Amino acid sequence: MVDVKKIKENVSKVTNKISGGKVAPHKHCRICQKAIPVNSDPRVCKAVECQEQNDKDKRNEKQMRIWMFIFFGIFAFIFLTSILRQIM
Repeated sequence: MVDVKKIKENVSKVTNKISGGKVAPHKHCRICQKAIPVNSDPRVCKAVECQEQNDKDKRNEKQMRIWMFIFFGIFAFIFLTSILRQIM
């Protein structure tokens, strides 16, 4: 028969070994993946290259968002004018 107590003891030993090496809470840099403090607001390390790359990425995201709204506006304008032409 299977000894349930022995199996539970073995499982608890394994889980204790796995969780025994506690790692302090931290985040990782978005660029280089190095560990940084949890309270870092822009999630990048203090390396100049990482900060420059993060700024560049933010500018690109902002520009892409602007272009997306422009194309959506053009599409909406064309769509609405075609509907208005059909009505009139």
